[in-house]
Amino acid sequence: MDLESLRSFFHVATERSFSRAAKILHISQPAMSVRIKGLETELGQRLFDRARKGVALTEAGAVLYRSAEKIFADVEDALQQLGELAQSRGGLVRVGASDTVSLYLLPPILRAFRKQFPVAEITIRNAYTAEILDLLVRGDLDCGVVTRPLSIDRRLEARVIREEPFVIVSRLKDPLLRRRTVSLAALDDRPWVALAKGTETRDAVDRALRAAGAKPRVVLETGNVEVQKRYVAEGFGCAILPASAVAEVDGRTLKVRPLEGDPLRRKIVVVLRRDRHLSRAAAALIELLDVGAVGEPG
Repeated sequence: MDLESLRSFFHVATERSFSRAAKILHISQPAMSVRIKGLETELGQRLFDRARKGVALTEAGAVLYRSAEKIFADVEDALQQLGELAQSRGGLVRVGASDTVSLYLLPPILRAFRKQFPVAEITIRNAYTAEILDLLVRGDLDCGVVTRPLSIDRRLEARVIREEPFVIVSRLKDPLLRRRTVSLAALDDRPWVALAKGTETRDAVDRALRAAGAKPRVVLETGNVEVQKRYVAEGFGCAILPASAVAEVDGRTLKVRPLEGDPLRRKIVVVLRRDRHLSRAAAALIELLDVGAVGEPG
């Protein structure tokens, strides 16, 4: 079995399609079919069940796919380590992060990182937690920094680097926020500028509101915290935000209060693939996250 045939099999299995796999490898679909047929002949076993809507792995195919996944991860790690020998203070670090993490947590950490690795290239993929975890499983990211999900793939590990409370924000003249603290129950039937559904943060807020018996009226949904704050300042409604998302400058346009009884907190985790080698640069960044991010915002 040669590496070229195994790579062809791997892409067909991943994409569940001969045509998509052929495009990735820049070969024709007939050529891809010939490669897979030759591999099946060599192994003496059928690897795919073919149907109109795509292909599915047979039992033998599933066994081979698990091994191929590890082989290509090891090859990528080897190439990465070899590249580091020629560029000890450079390299590429690929980070997946939610918007709030990218905006409020990462900037001081990345400033410190740039001092250690001045020629390293950093890419940040902003996405919801579920997408970031999927990219980590596929090997497309070195680490993810996200709100801790309820469950995680067994191939990944997550370490808590920060825990923080939520606060409520509203326009400056909102009478509700004359109190020192505001209960979640007090938000029942009030207009609410909400974070988009599908995020771990929104899910956590929804669970806490249900537990408090509160059902605010969603008047606007957005996937961006800065957009939330802008529309709150314009009087559209109140919002529940992580404490780190509110800066001193926001006091000019927003009133901020703690939630009564501290009923809602979130944990920020750095997520890694268990079997993946980390470059020196990626390992240094994760160490900075561990050291610099633990605790609550001041």
